[in-house]
Amino acid sequence: MGLIVFLWLTTIVNGMLDFRLVIFSVILYLFRPTGNVELHQYKMKLMKCIYWGFGIVTLANFYAKRAGINLKQGAEWMELNRGFSEFSGFATHPMWTSCAAAISTTFFVSLAFRKTDMKSWQRYGCYGMILISLYITMISASRAAFFLALACSALIIWMQTEKFTAFMRNALIVGFTVLFFAPILMDNAAAMQNKMNGLEVTTKNTSRDALWAERMAEFNSSPIIGIGFAAHGVGANKQVGRNESGGGFITVLAQTGIIGVIFVALIWAAATVMPRRIGTDPNKVLLYSSFVFFSIHSIVEGYMFQGGWYLCLVIWLIIGFMIEHKTLPEEEYEDLEEVGEKDF
Repeated sequence: MGLIVFLWLTTIVNGMLDFRLVIFSVILYLFRPTGNVELHQYKMKLMKCIYWGFGIVTLANFYAKRAGINLKQGAEWMELNRGFSEFSGFATHPMWTSCAAAISTTFFVSLAFRKTDMKSWQRYGCYGMILISLYITMISASRAAFFLALACSALIIWMQTEKFTAFMRNALIVGFTVLFFAPILMDNAAAMQNKMNGLEVTTKNTSRDALWAERMAEFNSSPIIGIGFAAHGVGANKQVGRNESGGGFITVLAQTGIIGVIFVALIWAAATVMPRRIGTDPNKVLLYSSFVFFSIHSIVEGYMFQGGWYLCLVIWLIIGFMIEHKTLPEEEYEDLEEVGEKDF
Protein backbone atom coordinates (compact mmCIF):
# COMPACT_ATOMS: atom_id res chain seq x y z
CA MET A 1 0.00 0.00 0.00
CA GLY A 2 2.91 2.34 0.70
CA LEU A 3 4.07 2.08 -2.92
CA ILE A 4 0.58 2.92 -4.20
CA VAL A 5 0.35 6.02 -2.00
CA PHE A 6 3.81 7.18 -3.05
CA LEU A 7 3.07 6.67 -6.75
CA TRP A 8 0.00 8.88 -6.48
CA LEU A 9 1.91 11.57 -4.57
CA THR A 10 4.86 11.77 -6.96
CA THR A 11 2.60 11.67 -10.02
CA ILE A 12 0.38 14.47 -8.72
CA VAL A 13 3.40 16.57 -7.73
CA ASN A 14 4.82 16.16 -11.23
CA GLY A 15 1.47 16.99 -12.86
CA MET A 16 1.50 13.68 -14.77
CA LEU A 17 -1.75 12.14 -13.51
CA ASP A 18 -3.15 9.61 -15.97
CA PHE A 19 -5.62 6.70 -16.03
CA ARG A 20 -2.68 4.27 -16.30
CA LEU A 21 -1.95 4.87 -12.63
CA VAL A 22 -5.50 3.79 -11.74
CA ILE A 23 -5.05 0.50 -13.61
CA PHE A 24 -1.68 -0.14 -12.00
CA SER A 25 -2.98 0.70 -8.51
CA VAL A 26 -5.79 -1.84 -8.96
CA ILE A 27 -3.24 -4.51 -9.96
CA LEU A 28 -1.07 -3.80 -6.92
CA TYR A 29 -4.06 -3.82 -4.57
CA LEU A 30 -5.61 -7.02 -5.93
CA PHE A 31 -2.39 -9.03 -5.83
CA ARG A 32 -0.93 -7.65 -2.62
CA PRO A 33 0.04 -10.27 -0.02
CA THR A 34 -2.88 -10.83 2.37
CA GLY A 35 -1.82 -13.84 4.45
CA ASN A 36 -5.13 -15.50 3.60
CA VAL A 37 -4.74 -19.21 2.81
CA GLU A 38 -7.80 -19.35 0.56
CA LEU A 39 -6.62 -16.36 -1.50
CA HIS A 40 -3.17 -17.93 -1.70
CA GLN A 41 -4.70 -21.09 -3.14
CA TYR A 42 -6.73 -18.99 -5.55
CA LYS A 43 -3.58 -17.26 -6.80
CA MET A 44 -1.97 -20.63 -7.40
CA LYS A 45 -4.97 -21.79 -9.42
CA LEU A 46 -5.06 -18.49 -11.32
CA MET A 47 -1.42 -19.01 -12.26
CA LYS A 48 -2.37 -22.47 -13.51
CA CYS A 49 -4.74 -20.87 -15.99
CA ILE A 50 -2.11 -18.31 -16.98
CA TYR A 51 0.50 -21.00 -17.61
CA TRP A 52 -1.87 -22.95 -19.84
CA GLY A 53 -2.73 -19.68 -21.55
CA PHE A 54 0.96 -19.14 -22.34
CA GLY A 55 1.03 -22.60 -23.92
CA ILE A 56 -2.07 -21.92 -26.03
CA VAL A 57 -0.73 -18.55 -27.15
CA THR A 58 2.57 -20.16 -28.11
CA LEU A 59 0.77 -22.78 -30.18
CA ALA A 60 -1.22 -20.01 -31.89
CA ASN A 61 1.98 -18.17 -32.74
CA PHE A 62 3.49 -21.40 -34.05
CA TYR A 63 0.51 -21.64 -36.40
CA ALA A 64 1.04 -17.97 -37.32
CA LYS A 65 4.64 -18.74 -38.27
CA ARG A 66 3.60 -21.66 -40.46
CA ALA A 67 0.83 -19.56 -42.03
CA GLY A 68 3.10 -16.56 -42.69
CA ILE A 69 1.32 -14.25 -40.25
CA ASN A 70 3.52 -11.61 -38.63
CA LEU A 71 1.82 -8.43 -37.39
CA LYS A 72 5.08 -6.58 -36.74
CA GLN A 73 7.04 -6.65 -39.99
CA GLY A 74 6.12 -3.40 -41.74
CA ALA A 75 8.61 -0.99 -43.25
CA GLU A 76 8.64 1.25 -40.18
CA TRP A 77 9.43 -1.66 -37.85
CA MET A 78 12.15 -2.91 -40.21
CA GLU A 79 13.72 0.54 -40.25
CA LEU A 80 13.69 0.78 -36.44
CA ASN A 81 15.46 -2.58 -36.26
CA ARG A 82 18.00 -1.71 -38.95
CA GLY A 83 16.45 -3.97 -41.55
CA PHE A 84 16.22 -7.09 -39.40
CA SER A 85 12.88 -8.88 -39.33
CA GLU A 86 11.61 -10.13 -35.97
CA PHE A 87 8.69 -12.49 -35.51
CA SER A 88 5.75 -11.36 -33.39
CA GLY A 89 3.00 -13.64 -34.72
CA PHE A 90 -0.40 -12.50 -33.54
CA ALA A 91 1.12 -10.06 -31.04
CA THR A 92 1.94 -6.43 -31.76
CA HIS A 93 5.49 -6.67 -30.42
CA PRO A 94 8.03 -9.54 -30.52
CA MET A 95 8.71 -9.21 -26.79
CA TRP A 96 5.15 -10.23 -25.88
CA THR A 97 5.53 -13.31 -28.08
CA SER A 98 8.98 -14.28 -26.83
CA CYS A 99 8.19 -13.89 -23.13
CA ALA A 100 5.01 -15.96 -23.34
CA ALA A 101 6.91 -18.68 -25.20
CA ALA A 102 9.75 -18.61 -22.67
CA ILE A 103 7.36 -19.12 -19.74
CA SER A 104 5.58 -21.80 -21.78
CA THR A 105 8.94 -23.57 -22.02
CA THR A 106 9.41 -23.62 -18.25
CA PHE A 107 5.81 -24.72 -17.70
CA PHE A 108 6.07 -27.77 -19.94
CA VAL A 109 9.51 -28.62 -18.55
CA SER A 110 7.88 -28.65 -15.12
CA LEU A 111 5.09 -30.93 -16.33
CA ALA A 112 7.40 -33.26 -18.25
CA PHE A 113 9.69 -33.96 -15.30
CA ARG A 114 7.15 -34.44 -12.51
CA LYS A 115 6.78 -37.71 -10.63
CA THR A 116 3.23 -38.41 -11.78
CA ASP A 117 1.33 -41.17 -13.54
CA MET A 118 1.38 -39.14 -16.75
CA LYS A 119 0.72 -41.25 -19.82
CA SER A 120 3.48 -41.58 -22.42
CA TRP A 121 1.63 -39.56 -25.06
CA GLN A 122 1.10 -36.75 -22.55
CA ARG A 123 4.78 -36.66 -21.64
CA TYR A 124 5.78 -36.68 -25.32
CA GLY A 125 3.29 -33.87 -25.87
CA CYS A 126 5.11 -31.86 -23.19
CA TYR A 127 8.44 -32.53 -24.92
CA GLY A 128 6.93 -31.29 -28.18
CA MET A 129 5.64 -28.13 -26.54
CA ILE A 130 9.06 -27.47 -25.01
CA LEU A 131 10.64 -27.53 -28.48
CA ILE A 132 7.88 -25.42 -30.03
CA SER A 133 8.17 -22.88 -27.21
CA LEU A 134 11.95 -22.63 -27.59
CA TYR A 135 11.53 -22.29 -31.35
CA ILE A 136 9.08 -19.38 -30.99
CA THR A 137 11.29 -17.71 -28.39
CA MET A 138 14.26 -17.95 -30.74
CA ILE A 139 12.60 -16.60 -33.89
CA SER A 140 11.13 -13.67 -31.96
CA ALA A 141 14.77 -12.67 -31.38
CA SER A 142 14.71 -12.15 -27.62
CA ARG A 143 18.12 -13.16 -26.36
CA ALA A 144 17.26 -12.58 -22.70
CA ALA A 145 14.01 -14.57 -22.85
CA PHE A 146 15.65 -17.48 -24.69
CA PHE A 147 18.60 -17.95 -22.35
CA LEU A 148 16.48 -17.34 -19.25
CA ALA A 149 14.05 -20.01 -20.46
CA LEU A 150 16.94 -22.47 -20.64
CA ALA A 151 18.36 -21.43 -17.26
CA CYS A 152 15.00 -21.54 -15.45
CA SER A 153 14.21 -24.91 -17.03
CA ALA A 154 17.46 -26.27 -15.59
CA LEU A 155 16.54 -24.73 -12.23
CA ILE A 156 13.15 -26.48 -12.30
CA ILE A 157 14.65 -29.89 -13.07
CA TRP A 158 17.20 -29.47 -10.28
CA MET A 159 14.76 -28.22 -7.63
CA GLN A 160 11.94 -30.69 -8.18
CA THR A 161 14.20 -33.75 -8.40
CA GLU A 162 14.68 -35.36 -5.00
CA LYS A 163 17.43 -37.88 -5.87
CA PHE A 164 20.74 -37.22 -7.61
CA THR A 165 20.34 -40.27 -9.85
CA ALA A 166 16.96 -38.98 -11.06
CA PHE A 167 18.49 -35.56 -11.70
CA MET A 168 21.28 -37.09 -13.80
CA ARG A 169 18.75 -39.12 -15.77
CA ASN A 170 16.65 -36.02 -16.48
CA ALA A 171 19.74 -34.00 -17.37
CA LEU A 172 20.80 -36.66 -19.87
CA ILE A 173 17.32 -36.68 -21.44
CA VAL A 174 17.41 -32.92 -21.85
CA GLY A 175 21.00 -32.94 -23.13
CA PHE A 176 20.41 -35.56 -25.82
CA THR A 177 17.14 -33.89 -26.87
CA VAL A 178 18.84 -30.50 -27.23
CA LEU A 179 21.72 -32.04 -29.21
CA PHE A 180 19.29 -33.84 -31.51
CA PHE A 181 17.20 -30.76 -32.25
CA ALA A 182 20.01 -28.18 -32.06
CA PRO A 183 20.55 -28.06 -35.85
CA ILE A 184 16.84 -27.33 -36.42
CA LEU A 185 16.78 -24.62 -33.78
CA MET A 186 20.01 -23.00 -34.97
CA ASP A 187 18.78 -22.91 -38.56
CA ASN A 188 16.04 -20.58 -37.30
CA ALA A 189 18.26 -18.41 -35.12
CA ALA A 190 18.97 -15.91 -37.90
CA ALA A 191 16.85 -13.11 -36.41
CA MET A 192 18.58 -13.39 -33.04
CA GLN A 193 22.03 -13.57 -34.60
CA ASN A 194 21.33 -10.65 -36.94
CA LYS A 195 20.13 -8.57 -34.02
CA MET A 196 23.30 -9.32 -32.07
CA ASN A 197 25.61 -8.66 -35.01
CA GLY A 198 23.77 -5.63 -36.33
CA LEU A 199 23.32 -3.79 -33.06
CA GLU A 200 26.51 -4.69 -31.25
CA VAL A 201 29.04 -4.86 -34.10
CA THR A 202 27.80 -2.52 -36.79
CA THR A 203 26.53 0.23 -34.50
CA LYS A 204 28.88 -0.53 -31.55
CA ASN A 205 25.87 -0.30 -29.24
CA THR A 206 23.42 -2.66 -27.62
CA SER A 207 19.68 -2.27 -28.14
CA ARG A 208 19.35 -0.80 -24.64
CA ASP A 209 22.06 1.90 -24.60
CA ALA A 210 19.96 4.79 -25.92
CA LEU A 211 16.93 3.84 -23.82
CA TRP A 212 18.95 3.59 -20.61
CA ALA A 213 20.58 6.94 -21.36
CA GLU A 214 17.10 8.49 -21.63
CA ARG A 215 16.04 6.94 -18.31
CA MET A 216 19.17 8.19 -16.56
CA ALA A 217 18.56 11.70 -17.90
CA GLU A 218 15.05 11.53 -16.45
CA PHE A 219 16.39 10.32 -13.11
CA ASN A 220 18.97 13.10 -13.00
CA SER A 221 16.22 15.67 -13.56
CA SER A 222 14.36 14.48 -10.42
CA PRO A 223 16.47 11.99 -8.42
CA ILE A 224 14.42 11.93 -5.20
CA ILE A 225 10.84 11.36 -6.33
CA GLY A 226 11.22 10.75 -10.06
CA ILE A 227 9.29 12.28 -12.94
CA GLY A 228 5.95 10.55 -12.24
CA PHE A 229 4.30 7.25 -13.09
CA ALA A 230 4.11 6.44 -16.83
CA ALA A 231 5.93 9.67 -17.67
CA HIS A 232 8.94 10.03 -19.94
CA GLY A 233 11.07 12.89 -21.16
CA VAL A 234 12.74 15.86 -19.48
CA GLY A 235 11.62 19.47 -19.09
CA ALA A 236 9.27 20.72 -21.79
CA ASN A 237 9.45 17.32 -23.51
CA LYS A 238 8.06 15.45 -20.51
CA GLN A 239 4.78 13.66 -21.21
CA VAL A 240 2.65 10.69 -20.21
CA GLY A 241 2.04 7.88 -22.65
CA ARG A 242 3.31 4.73 -24.27
CA ASN A 243 7.07 4.54 -24.49
CA GLU A 244 9.70 1.81 -24.70
CA SER A 245 11.58 2.11 -21.44
CA GLY A 246 14.44 -0.36 -21.89
CA GLY A 247 14.02 -2.06 -18.51
CA GLY A 248 11.78 -2.41 -15.49
CA PHE A 249 14.13 -1.48 -12.67
CA ILE A 250 15.59 1.50 -14.51
CA THR A 251 12.02 2.65 -15.18
CA VAL A 252 11.36 2.55 -11.44
CA LEU A 253 14.46 4.69 -10.95
CA ALA A 254 13.39 7.25 -13.55
CA GLN A 255 9.70 7.48 -12.68
CA THR A 256 9.86 7.21 -8.88
CA GLY A 257 13.41 8.22 -7.98
CA ILE A 258 15.39 6.99 -5.00
CA ILE A 259 12.32 6.74 -2.76
CA GLY A 260 10.49 4.55 -5.24
CA VAL A 261 13.54 2.32 -5.69
CA ILE A 262 13.64 1.78 -1.92
CA PHE A 263 9.95 0.75 -1.92
CA VAL A 264 10.46 -1.73 -4.77
CA ALA A 265 13.71 -3.07 -3.28
CA LEU A 266 11.93 -3.79 0.01
CA ILE A 267 9.11 -5.57 -1.84
CA TRP A 268 11.58 -7.71 -3.78
CA ALA A 269 13.52 -8.49 -0.62
CA ALA A 270 10.29 -9.62 1.03
CA ALA A 271 9.57 -11.92 -1.94
CA THR A 272 13.05 -13.42 -2.26
CA VAL A 273 13.60 -16.84 -0.72
CA MET A 274 16.32 -19.46 -0.90
CA PRO A 275 15.52 -22.54 -3.02
CA ARG A 276 15.53 -24.83 0.04
CA ARG A 277 12.56 -22.88 1.47
CA ILE A 278 10.55 -23.80 -1.62
CA GLY A 279 11.10 -27.54 -1.34
CA THR A 280 10.42 -29.98 -4.18
CA ASP A 281 6.69 -29.43 -4.74
CA PRO A 282 6.46 -28.92 -8.53
CA ASN A 283 3.83 -26.17 -8.37
CA LYS A 284 5.86 -24.06 -5.99
CA VAL A 285 9.08 -24.75 -7.90
CA LEU A 286 7.43 -23.57 -11.10
CA LEU A 287 6.22 -20.36 -9.47
CA TYR A 288 9.65 -19.80 -7.94
CA SER A 289 11.32 -20.22 -11.34
CA SER A 290 8.87 -17.67 -12.77
CA PHE A 291 9.86 -15.26 -10.00
CA VAL A 292 13.52 -15.74 -10.93
CA PHE A 293 12.71 -15.33 -14.63
CA PHE A 294 10.76 -12.09 -14.24
CA SER A 295 13.22 -10.62 -11.74
CA ILE A 296 16.12 -11.00 -14.18
CA HIS A 297 14.09 -10.29 -17.33
CA SER A 298 12.91 -7.01 -15.82
CA ILE A 299 16.47 -5.71 -16.06
CA VAL A 300 16.04 -5.42 -19.85
CA GLU A 301 12.26 -5.26 -20.34
CA GLY A 302 10.06 -2.57 -18.83
CA TYR A 303 6.63 -4.15 -18.25
CA MET A 304 6.90 -3.88 -14.45
CA PHE A 305 5.14 -0.49 -14.45
CA GLN A 306 3.04 -1.01 -17.61
CA GLY A 307 -0.38 -1.87 -16.20
CA GLY A 308 -1.97 -2.30 -19.62
CA TRP A 309 0.16 -5.32 -20.53
CA TYR A 310 -0.41 -8.88 -19.32
CA LEU A 311 3.14 -9.30 -18.02
CA CYS A 312 2.64 -6.51 -15.49
CA LEU A 313 -0.28 -8.41 -13.98
CA VAL A 314 1.68 -11.68 -13.93
CA ILE A 315 4.82 -10.29 -12.30
CA TRP A 316 2.93 -8.62 -9.42
CA LEU A 317 0.76 -11.70 -8.95
CA ILE A 318 3.89 -13.80 -8.52
CA ILE A 319 5.48 -11.23 -6.19
CA GLY A 320 2.44 -11.33 -3.92
CA PHE A 321 2.46 -15.13 -3.99
CA MET A 322 6.13 -15.34 -3.05
CA ILE A 323 5.71 -12.94 -0.11
CA GLU A 324 2.78 -14.98 1.18
CA HIS A 325 4.82 -18.14 0.79
CA LYS A 326 7.33 -16.72 3.28
CA THR A 327 4.83 -15.30 5.74
CA LEU A 328 2.13 -17.98 6.02
CA PRO A 329 2.51 -20.06 9.20
CA GLU A 330 3.84 -23.56 8.57
CA GLU A 331 0.76 -25.26 10.05
CA GLU A 332 -1.51 -23.33 7.70
CA TYR A 333 0.79 -23.80 4.74
CA GLU A 334 0.52 -27.58 5.03
CA ASP A 335 -3.10 -27.24 3.92
CA LEU A 336 -1.89 -25.94 0.57
CA GLU A 337 -0.49 -29.37 -0.27
CA GLU A 338 -4.07 -30.31 -1.11
CA VAL A 339 -3.76 -28.12 -4.21
CA GLY A 340 -1.23 -30.73 -5.39
CA GLU A 341 0.30 -31.53 -8.74
CA LYS A 342 -3.05 -32.43 -10.30
CA ASP A 343 -4.05 -28.76 -10.38
CA PHE A 344 -1.26 -27.91 -12.83
